[in-house]
Amino acid sequence: MSYYVPEEGGDERKKKEVEALKEKYLRMYLTPEARYRLNNLKLVGNEAATILEDKIFELAVQGKLDHQIDDDELKELLLKIQSGKREMRIRW
Repeated sequence: MSYYVPEEGGDERKKKEVEALKEKYLRMYLTPEARYRLNNLKLVGNEAATILEDKIFELAVQGKLDHQIDDDELKELLLKIQSGKREMRIRW
């Protein structure tokens, strides 16, 4: 008699596959300078970098990117993402 044992790590494997695909698209659609800037932002823990990565990946998967994003264009996109956030300040 055999029992069905669900495969462990299936979600983890799927996440790794998606991350690998994301890296492939980022290498394809970002110039080396833009990739360097994005990686630096990720190293310091800037959440805008993650949002931007996801957005570029989404556009690439949908086929809406027809050119490589250079460093200047990446800076513009970062400014748009960061300007959308409102910062709350509490003054005493």
